Amino acid sequence: MTISKITIVALSAIIMTACGSSKKSSTPAPSIIPGEAQLTAIKAKYPDATTEQLNEGYSIYTGACTNCHGQKNIFKRSEASWLHEIDDMSPKAKLTAAQKDALTKYILAMKATQTPEAK
Repeated sequence: MTISKITIVALSAIIMTACGSSKKSSTPAPSIIPGEAQLTAIKAKYPDATTEQLNEGYSIYTGACTNCHGQKNIFKRSEASWLHEIDDMSPKAKLTAAQKDALTKYILAMKATQTPEAK
């Protein structure tokens, strides 16, 4: 493991512990691991986006977010709704600015590459 991966794992564990909510989703939705298509899509909006940021966002989403709220279908919520939710929940989850940025880029990259059947 590289230092950055160790850091991501450690931060994810801290964030999961910080969230005290016990809400769980009754209908799990698929998580999507970011790939080249998502990186290409998000670079249109965020040219500085990196694979590492998308992977960190994925780690946060599948860790801290889904630990407290259960897994949500990323595609069923609008971009504006996700941005509001990320703004609202980031302080509660004690995300750093970099973590919030990574989570935002991950969610928006997924939205940018969603298939018609996921809508």
